[in-house]
Amino acid sequence: MSGKTYDLQDENVRLKVETVLNPSEDPEKVKKCLQYVANGCQPVLKDGRFEATCTGSLSLHHIRVGVRSKSSSAVLKKLLEWNRRGDLTWFFLNKQAAYSGVISLVEHYEESPLGPIKVTITSYNLDRIIEWLVSSR
Repeated sequence: MSGKTYDLQDENVRLKVETVLNPSEDPEKVKKCLQYVANGCQPVLKDGRFEATCTGSLSLHHIRVGVRSKSSSAVLKKLLEWNRRGDLTWFFLNKQAAYSGVISLVEHYEESPLGPIKVTITSYNLDRIIEWLVSSR
């Protein structure tokens, strides 16, 4: 990454975050989780699931900052590459941690007791988005 600057303001990025709403959960708290994860997105409840879709690299800001602050960039990169299919990739986040304002990666669905938040990223230039997300610059 030496010498590269990642200016993705005009990058074509679509972010989708989704999670199940369990009967024991407060809908407003679950909505808050998704709003924290997906900067600028407005979650909608439909058929027992919250979902939010937004565009632009700014929607990924909290994820990028959170992963860098926890030194989880290598894990995120592994998950993004592992789950990649063409111009789409995804990973899970812990819902309870997100409610507290913490980005915590989850490798398997079962690791998040209330169900994880699934984050899906789509871009025609996914390599560049991945490098920006995990870069230390």
